[in-house]
Amino acid sequence: MVVTGVAAKTGRKPADIRILVVEDDLHTRDTIMRGLRAQGYDVRGAVDGLQALHHLQRERFSVVVTDIQMPRMDGIALLREIRRHGYAPVVVQTTVVDPYLRDLLERAGASGVLMKDEPLSELVRLVEAVCRTAEDPTSPNV
Repeated sequence: MVVTGVAAKTGRKPADIRILVVEDDLHTRDTIMRGLRAQGYDVRGAVDGLQALHHLQRERFSVVVTDIQMPRMDGIALLREIRRHGYAPVVVQTTVVDPYLRDLLERAGASGVLMKDEPLSELVRLVEAVCRTAEDPTSPNV
């Protein structure tokens, strides 16, 4: 087995990295979760921001991957709550990223922003970079 990414740089195995995927679209959420599990990550899912907060209050996660547009609590409100409580770094996946939205997400505390149509390998790269930065704040930003 070749060890790459976070495991190679920090000694952590992907199974030691817990990811919460927050996405209201069942097909998209399942696709992301299956892909991350196939890479060896420990993955949980939530259908919206309120369910995500429920998980975050009871479990520790290494990183949260969230959509923006969701019912009950959207991704921006979730991001603000996560930052307020210091639960975990957040990667935002979206269909549109314009300069205004990117600025808003950065000010709200997003650790990374990724287009939804990017391949899984890009999400894995970003998750690993975010985990690396969370473990070693002196490492380069994502």
